[in-house]
Amino acid sequence: AVAAALVVGALGCTSMGSIEPLDVTLANLHITEVTVFETTLVAKLRITNPNPEPFTIEGASFKLYLEDKKVGTGTSKESFTIDRLDSYVVDVVFHMNNASALLRLKDILEDKDKEVSYGVRGGLYTQGTFGTKKLKVEKTGRIDLENVPIPEADEPDINDVLPPPGGSGSSS
Repeated sequence: AVAAALVVGALGCTSMGSIEPLDVTLANLHITEVTVFETTLVAKLRITNPNPEPFTIEGASFKLYLEDKKVGTGTSKESFTIDRLDSYVVDVVFHMNNASALLRLKDILEDKDKEVSYGVRGGLYTQGTFGTKKLKVEKTGRIDLENVPIPEADEPDINDVLPPPGGSGSSS
């Protein structure tokens, strides 16, 4: 009976698959503030759960890399659940050191390759039986700067600057 219980227990353990790591991808990036020393960005990160069980996340912290050099850090205090076999987009506020970023950009612009490597590394925090657990995530990629469309700056229309005639402008 003991041997049968051990065999059943061993078979039960081997049939349980391991948990696949959550995947993170950069979905969008928006600059919200620029100061002399720091640029604040809001990144939309898509977190994908390839597992048959949902994950509840209690917050996250990340590092942003250009050409394998850290240029900023980001956090999110949002709590959310990623349903099983689904994804969730979370806003992460990044603070980028302008001096570090400018040094990276200078090297990138001088490089003949025109491809830039970027990366997001960090952790997603969950609550478990034994306290907080950090799930490590990492995503790297390359972007070809020559194929990125850059919108042309339009000349301001004088009608956008001046108030309409007879409107709320100053009176003479």
